[in-house]
Amino acid sequence: MKIDWFLIVVLSILLISTAAATVASRMWMLNAHRQLEETKKERVQLLDREQALKMELVFRTDLNTVEQRANKELGMVRPEAKQWLVAEP
Repeated sequence: MKIDWFLIVVLSILLISTAAATVASRMWMLNAHRQLEETKKERVQLLDREQALKMELVFRTDLNTVEQRANKELGMVRPEAKQWLVAEP
């Protein structure tokens, strides 16, 4: 009789631990899948932004606007006249 109860307890513990491991691994898998989907979404958004910037670069014809934007957003300034070097052929 004592062995029967011991066997039932051991099998119950084994069953419960197996179920807990299965649920935990499923939750980890779902979390990884969710993170992967978010990363894919961010990648698509970045590719769209990159494409828009490439199109803007290709079709930008107003150099004054380009210079103002470079000055304002990037802190770039036009070089002074004495900084230019003339290359003679």
